[in-house]
Amino acid sequence: MENVEQFVDQLIDEKGLGVEGDVRTELKMDMMERLLDQIDRAAINALPEDKAIELADKLDDENFTDDQVAEYMRNSGLDLERIALETMLQFRLLYLGGNANVNVDAMREEAKEAE
Repeated sequence: MENVEQFVDQLIDEKGLGVEGDVRTELKMDMMERLLDQIDRAAINALPEDKAIELADKLDDENFTDDQVAEYMRNSGLDLERIALETMLQFRLLYLGGNANVNVDAMREEAKEAE
């Protein structure tokens, strides 16, 4: 989560909107929520059909916790780091438009350091 917060802070700075205080906080929280939703959606969409059906069945159980969902996704065989990085890159490109200079290797290194 800290990496997402730093990533979004950097995007806001690079966009050069000059927002501060409560406006910046609200913008950052909104962007983080949208980014995390997009990462979750990308990971679920990457699941093989049988695993997606199994997850859907588990999600119907009101006792299936967020921690259990996270554990299921970690054990799904997907490269979640790659999915998250690709989603973050797409988010960055959409947010910054033509001004997005992307250093994929640096992003991967930051993700590894956070582990």
